Amino acid sequence: MRRYLIIFVAFIISTIFSTTVVTAAEATLTHHVAFQDQLLDFSEIKVINQDTKVPLEEIAAHLDIPFEIEKGITYIRKNGIEISYNEKSQLTAKDRVALEWSPIVKVDGKLFISMEYLAIEIGYKVKTFEKQKTQRIYKEDWAHMSHANFEIYLDKLLNKKQPSPETPKANVYLTFDDGPNKFTTINNSILKKYNAKATFFFLGKHMKKNSSIINAVVKDGHYIGTHSMTHDKSKVYLSSKAFINEMIEGTKLIKKMTGKDAKLVRTPYGSKPHITTAMKDELVTNGFKLWDWDVDSNDWKYTDKEANKIIQNVKVGVEKAYKSGDRDIIILLHDRGQTTKALPQIIEWLQKEGYTLKTYEPDHHIVQNFLRDTTL
Repeated sequence: MRRYLIIFVAFIISTIFSTTVVTAAEATLTHHVAFQDQLLDFSEIKVINQDTKVPLEEIAAHLDIPFEIEKGITYIRKNGIEISYNEKSQLTAKDRVALEWSPIVKVDGKLFISMEYLAIEIGYKVKTFEKQKTQRIYKEDWAHMSHANFEIYLDKLLNKKQPSPETPKANVYLTFDDGPNKFTTINNSILKKYNAKATFFFLGKHMKKNSSIINAVVKDGHYIGTHSMTHDKSKVYLSSKAFINEMIEGTKLIKKMTGKDAKLVRTPYGSKPHITTAMKDELVTNGFKLWDWDVDSNDWKYTDKEANKIIQNVKVGVEKAYKSGDRDIIILLHDRGQTTKALPQIIEWLQKEGYTLKTYEPDHHIVQNFLRDTTL
């Protein structure tokens, strides 16, 4: 009898796991997960048996959950609770007691955990936004946007990726970092020749001695944002106070030299992983918006003789972004010689393909930051 019982239990476990694997193969990637006021960035999301599952290692990092692997068993521990996954039996346990279902599964060699199960077990609540296919992890006693306001922010962020029947192609925002300098002048002339608009992120340390270049950029209808005063990583990211001072001083200088308020910033080397929560809060408190990019030209890597590589990077990046549903594509470029050489062909290709080249519009802000923060 005992032998038959063991065989029966093994059969049940095998059947459950086999079903999970089949469903995982059919999983969709159209769902999103948010934590408080921030849309989280995952390498992939699986929806298995109508349960949203996220990579275990990535959600642990987002929620600051310690986890470790000992002798084929993965342990995650938080708030006095232990959840484990046995690699051999493929079973999940809570406080060493096996569960009757599988909140943790292995798909293509990677562990995924039920987002809702994990959140609730460690003391969070979960709100589902059906229209946006988003589940929000939150705590009532932590400061956060109301669900109604967060839904509005979700629409702004996710609509960026929805195609519009009125615009057969996407808007493209050419952005140039590290000016103003002599290449800014040439890039501005090229833009003017093609009747194209762009956005420039200037460094404060270069602005005072290049007022004529700045005036030309403003006159031709481009937006100027700050890229910090120094671009010195050791200074910009020294503390939250040092960080926000670099941004405030940069925008004050733009106001002084152009008469225009500039609330859009691009931080040196991008926002992630350099910007801390305190720095982000300073940006929000001071009314700043933050732009990273969708397409990296990697132009800084190349010489003038390798301009074709820059052009190719832009083409590949834009096509990938467009196919993914992105309708507001931000391209990272720099005011450098190799970029100046590549720029005419980049613009010609974009215009030929039907993309609309635009400058940043403060009244129609587009959310694009690596922090996935809809308040910036």
